[in-house]
Amino acid sequence: MTTASVLQQRWCTIVAPLLPEPDHTWQQLATHYNEPHRHYHTLDHIAACLGWLDHYRHLAADPLCLELALWAHDVIYDPRASDNEARSADWFAQQFAVSHLTDQQHSRVHELIMATVHPHPPTDPDMALLQDIDLSILGADAELYDRYEGWIRQEYDFVPEAAFRKGRAAVLRSFLDQAMLYYTAELSGRLEGSARDNLSR
Repeated sequence: MTTASVLQQRWCTIVAPLLPEPDHTWQQLATHYNEPHRHYHTLDHIAACLGWLDHYRHLAADPLCLELALWAHDVIYDPRASDNEARSADWFAQQFAVSHLTDQQHSRVHELIMATVHPHPPTDPDMALLQDIDLSILGADAELYDRYEGWIRQEYDFVPEAAFRKGRAAVLRSFLDQAMLYYTAELSGRLEGSARDNLSR
């Protein structure tokens, strides 16, 4: 089965019961994640994130809100823009305006999507888990990490090589300068060392 078909089955089981027109919302979501300029921020990335959530679901106080945030956190992705997370949060708010979610759940998913900007240390355990899942690729094995960097380069193919190298180095250095990359003990123990190796390399 393709990644899209596996994810669609999951959508039908977990997300569809929340919406009056789940097929329409799924098509909107899939269309965004399949945009031709995407090479990393695709349905494969969402599948990987949801796989991490499944593995560490026992740590989540509110796994449904975490799941919804992961589905939507990169639905809007324009590498030339700086407001993708805010626009993704807005997309979620629009698509789920009529749903079985409470106002509190709406606000929480919006907050979690915005946390994928990684503007500050997480303020609660579920936010920590979400941020750690979003950055899990940094701690991948060296081969996958190198493929990830290649995908990012493809997404920024409009940037000249020298400028890209300078900008990308600054981003990676900003991660290395953080006291910790992962805030969940389980993911930190599993990924922190390899992530720092990858970033340093």
